[in-house]
Amino acid sequence: MKKIALLATASVLATCSVAFAGAKDKSANTLVDLNGAGVINNTTVKTKIKSKGCKLQIQAKDVSLSDGQVVICIAEANVNDTNTLASLGGNGAILTGEAKSGKLKIKADLTEVSIAGQACGSTDVLQSAGNVRCYLDDPTYRSNSGGAGTWMDDCAANPPSLQSSSPSESTLKVNDTVPVIVGICQMLAGGSLTGPSSTLWAQQGGRVGPE
Repeated sequence: MKKIALLATASVLATCSVAFAGAKDKSANTLVDLNGAGVINNTTVKTKIKSKGCKLQIQAKDVSLSDGQVVICIAEANVNDTNTLASLGGNGAILTGEAKSGKLKIKADLTEVSIAGQACGSTDVLQSAGNVRCYLDDPTYRSNSGGAGTWMDDCAANPPSLQSSSPSESTLKVNDTVPVIVGICQMLAGGSLTGPSSTLWAQQGGRVGPE
């Protein structure tokens, strides 16, 4: 089981919850650069996407980012009801991290962000097609003020959709006004967030080749 799974009931749009696919499930994946963005070197970089329960970590070493430079990562998945296996749509969590000494480490606890008062772990769901995409910073996109170019606008472009009302209490260390979890979008008819207009420098995947 991989990544984040967010449940939203299609019949009652005001009720939803965030959950990983299982409280005991663990996963580990890696990142690759398919665009030649140059933030990571596919041959030498060490990356990890790791989840356990409601905790998600994204790590990369070495990264060509300056100390304190902010990045945005979107963790996403499709969701199904555990009992009926019916599709409940798709979701995306907008996360941030910052570089230090050539390293990037994001630690997100999804219990900190809720939709309609419910958060990660409150509902049993299945998820599939997990993916992580990481971008250079886009302050407009990670703004919680709404409007054109924000993640809220991106979420609303996939109706019917639900959005978290507030970000996480946890913030970055250097950029201490920036929340680790900017928001969560649940797209009841499926789909995925377009993402920021900034450079996509990594996405979930791996390198296979000679040592």
